[in-house]
Amino acid sequence: MSGETYDELYESMFNLDPNVRFVAILNLQGKLVHKGHRRDIQNYLNSLDQMTSVQHALESWHLRSQYVEQIGLTKYAMAIYEKIRRYTVPIGQTHLLYITTEPDISHEAFIQNVLNLVEKHKKD
Repeated sequence: MSGETYDELYESMFNLDPNVRFVAILNLQGKLVHKGHRRDIQNYLNSLDQMTSVQHALESWHLRSQYVEQIGLTKYAMAIYEKIRRYTVPIGQTHLLYITTEPDISHEAFIQNVLNLVEKHKKD
């Protein structure tokens, strides 16, 4: 996937649903390709804490990858907190999409749309 395609995917996430709060795209070594939050929201975490949260999600992703042979590839991971939902979605074999949303988002429709967009952008 090219840098331009990552740009498009990043923008698409914010256009997907008004409940999207924060989006980051990073490689599996933790290097950020993109990150940003919706302008009209209150951040619950400062920049340092936000990036620490992204790193924890990356570490959890690496732990899950230890069991690929036994249970298969992870399609996505979700954590539900009182104030947000956090999604981690693979973009191919080399990058992750990290998204936070409002807690009352319609989960099934949202994650299906995210997976469809990721698949579409992988083909572009």
